[in-house]
Amino acid sequence: MNGPTRTEGDVARQVDELVGGLDPSAAKEAVAEAAGRLVALGREGVACLVRGALRRGAGRREKAAALLGCLTGEPARWALRELERLLNTRSPNPTEQVWMTVLLRRLEEATSGEGAARGGRGLADDALDDEGELLLWREEFAALSTADQQAALAPVLQDGTPALLRLLEAAMSLQLPHVDAAIAGGLARFATPEALPLLRDLMRRRDPGVRKAARASLVALQRQGVAAREVFVARAGSSEPVWAALATPPGPDGRMLVVVARGRGHGLLRFAAVAVDPVELGIATAWGEVGLTAGDFQARLGEYGRKTGQRLVRVEPNTAQALVAAAEEYALRQGRALPADYLVWRRCVGGPERAVQLPVVFGPACSECGARVRSGDFSRGGVIAGRAAVCARCVAKPLACSGCGRALNRHTEEVFARQSAEGARVEFICERCARA
Repeated sequence: MNGPTRTEGDVARQVDELVGGLDPSAAKEAVAEAAGRLVALGREGVACLVRGALRRGAGRREKAAALLGCLTGEPARWALRELERLLNTRSPNPTEQVWMTVLLRRLEEATSGEGAARGGRGLADDALDDEGELLLWREEFAALSTADQQAALAPVLQDGTPALLRLLEAAMSLQLPHVDAAIAGGLARFATPEALPLLRDLMRRRDPGVRKAARASLVALQRQGVAAREVFVARAGSSEPVWAALATPPGPDGRMLVVVARGRGHGLLRFAAVAVDPVELGIATAWGEVGLTAGDFQARLGEYGRKTGQRLVRVEPNTAQALVAAAEEYALRQGRALPADYLVWRRCVGGPERAVQLPVVFGPACSECGARVRSGDFSRGGVIAGRAAVCARCVAKPLACSGCGRALNRHTEEVFARQSAEGARVEFICERCARA
């Protein structure tokens, strides 16, 4: 009859008791003592902990990570072999994959004796540098209970590897106070300038506890030599080169679509598309795609043009990045939460390297009366032309063609709007002058 022997059953019971009685926040000596009791159970005890570590509930992953993180020498090899066997025999979901990969790195360091992962095995680059995978991970993470979310974050925050900041960014995009608070406190372990953009975002959260924890981590990083004064200018970006930057001309409501594509290995591209609204939202929405060929990317552009009637033209990458950065800052000034998907895709966009004059003004005022232009103006005739705007009330007044001077009737003829030569006002011209 197949099944676990009595000895194996006893070991599994003792491992469960050991894990259940562990307080992962206890002193290091207490956790090390518990790890010693685990090692005393032999190879089967260590393997049993690894096999059961992925079970949800009661912070099991956090406790297992604390115990396994104390192993060195031969016990670490036992855990490493069992973990490698699990990776080869099951298809982990995104959360499990990241957790297991972080643990694998730790165990490799513990067995190498050199403080670095041996064999060159990295941190599941496909999961950490692929927005599609990060969005899948975030979706699963969002479905977890609060306790399980804390357990999933714990080993990532304990690791302190800069590559894992992408994962924390994805979790932060949910904008959940308890998640933000855990990350704000844990970022002190990431002694790298790459943590500063995350701290910048957390210091702007509405929850005072999150802001307090972020400020404490910022001070801790400063003590570790990180130039914390750069926190409000730091912006996370991709190291991949920009392959193309495009934007639509501003519409009558000032909205633009900005697209930034970056090259990937093996000739593949990824792109982020951000809809910019200079009047109300700042960032309206964002999406993207990974693993495209150049032909696939061009096909996506053509499909978008056919569906919307808009044309995307090439712009300087710095201009595209400055547009998105300005839209983000405007949204924050308005007290608006940034779209969750944008927070995942904005690294693909990257930040501008220098200031440029933007083709639109965020928060435009009517060039005639000075009133703030709102989205409701556009359904009543208001319009934006480049960096100038006119509200619905002023556009209802008698208009004259700036080209030929004759009176215009917007009810019986087509009237076109354009920015004046000096850029300060909106001018209106008739169809004949527009053709000329």
